[in-house]
Amino acid sequence: MEHSRLPTSALLSSQPAASRADPPVAASSLRWLRLAIWIAFALLAALIVGVTTSLIRYDHDQVLRRSESELLSLTRVLEEHIARTFGEAEGAINEIAGLVALRGGIDAFGQGELQALLQQRAPHLPEAETLFVEREDGRLAADALEPSPTEQDGAAPDKPSIPPVLKDGFDIGSPGHHQIGSRVSTPLTRQIFDAAGKYLGTAGAAISHAYFGAVYRELGLSDRDTILVIHASRKVVLIHHPQNDALIGTTATWPSVPGTAADARSLVLTGASDTDPVDSIRAYRRLADRPLIIAASRPVEVALTDFYVHRRYIVAAASLMLTLLGALAFSLHRVASLRDAEREALAELNASLEERVRQRTEELEQSNRELLSFSYSISHDLRAPLRAINGFAHALAEDYGERLDATGRDYIARLAKASLRMGELIDALLKLASVSRQALKIAPTDVSAIAREILDELATTTPERPVQFHVQDALSIDADPTLIRNALQNLLGNAWKFSRDSHPAIIQVGGRPHGEEQLFYVTDNGIGFDMAHAGKLFEPFQQLHARGGFEGSGIGLASVRRIIERHGGTIWVESAPGAGTTVFFTLPRSPAIVRRPRIKQMG
Repeated sequence: MEHSRLPTSALLSSQPAASRADPPVAASSLRWLRLAIWIAFALLAALIVGVTTSLIRYDHDQVLRRSESELLSLTRVLEEHIARTFGEAEGAINEIAGLVALRGGIDAFGQGELQALLQQRAPHLPEAETLFVEREDGRLAADALEPSPTEQDGAAPDKPSIPPVLKDGFDIGSPGHHQIGSRVSTPLTRQIFDAAGKYLGTAGAAISHAYFGAVYRELGLSDRDTILVIHASRKVVLIHHPQNDALIGTTATWPSVPGTAADARSLVLTGASDTDPVDSIRAYRRLADRPLIIAASRPVEVALTDFYVHRRYIVAAASLMLTLLGALAFSLHRVASLRDAEREALAELNASLEERVRQRTEELEQSNRELLSFSYSISHDLRAPLRAINGFAHALAEDYGERLDATGRDYIARLAKASLRMGELIDALLKLASVSRQALKIAPTDVSAIAREILDELATTTPERPVQFHVQDALSIDADPTLIRNALQNLLGNAWKFSRDSHPAIIQVGGRPHGEEQLFYVTDNGIGFDMAHAGKLFEPFQQLHARGGFEGSGIGLASVRRIIERHGGTIWVESAPGAGTTVFFTLPRSPAIVRRPRIKQMG
């Protein structure tokens, strides 16, 4: 107990020199470890700050580019709308001018007739404030805004079929108030000449600014977005949205930018301008066939509204990451330890799964062997009584056939036939069992060659039948050649059998790519069947045409389905009574795909 009260220096002096040196070494290691942690923290913090800055800058640039793209797309949409709007007005003006030229002058119209014509056309032009015709001296001859005429001869004339060709094109004037209208509009006019070239006057329309304002409000633009329509020749603003009469008629033109082609149709600028000190994104678009320029602008501050929100989230996330970085460093060791434990558990689980798979494989192989033994045992046990039945039936027919009447002899014949049928069913069952038991031997398989060989063999058995068959060339797949031949023998045999009443019988074999698989089909023009019974088609002992005189065991298509499914494919059929049958089946293109279903079954 007294030794415990000795001073620390005394205790240290009583220890060996090497032991006394350990604490400073450990403390130094801890210092270096703490320094390393802070260095790592500083590097990671610098990385986070750098990534955050880059992300904010990238988001900023992306938002501006997106706004530029939106405004440029808006100018293209407005170009189409303005071209269509002015085109409709030009068509009406051209029609009116053509009718005046056809009549030979304005005075050729009766009292109120020309005005009635304008009033008839005006309701179909919502973009026009009014339609008007001026005399050669500039005086107004008729306007659609004037009161309707009451004279009988003022009825609107019929539309001329083909207006004469006029000389000059259309002119877009400066905006202002029309002589009769009260709202600001832009005149669209063209001169009228007769066939001899004499000037007869001017036809025109006052393009309504209010119409464009109503249309542009439906676009759902920002309150601070601006749309301008500029006269390229006069260099003045024709239309301003939102409506601002004070700015209509002011000077505006296509901006001069070094390095931009003089004939460029589109231009996007960002920044302040001589007329607007606010930093804005401006998109310009020239019309191809009219002296007009469309300009759409958006303040940069408005364009960056969503960016400011995103930036707050990014900064908050970066701050949270920096705050949690220390806790993350503390938890790394435990996470690594847990991962090591999980890795060991996973290795044990994999070993256990491999053992279970091996046991399941052995059990499956043992079950297959027992099934095969059982099949051969049943075959042997059944064949002996069948042979006895068949033998006694023949003996009874030979020895006592004369003593029996026709009914008795028919019974004996049916007995013999049934025993033979039973033998065929036993053979078919053995074949079906062998299909399920036989190991797949994948090799390049020429499906076209196998199909031709089978069809040639069928043709030699019944040479009197007129059968036309066509096999597509270059049909090949990686599969088990023996099993594929077995499947094709069943399918082509059925096609040959069920098309016997067709004259001529037609059998086709073809294929095509089908995603990651290869599709094959066998089609015939035989008797077909009702698709309502298609679900029974691939089941053992199911015969849809047994009563029609078509013999068979009912095992063939079941074997085909086993073969296709063992290869990892699918099979289905399409048919209709009297319209023939087509059997489709798919096979994987790669042997690696073939093995997947087998692995899935074992699991």
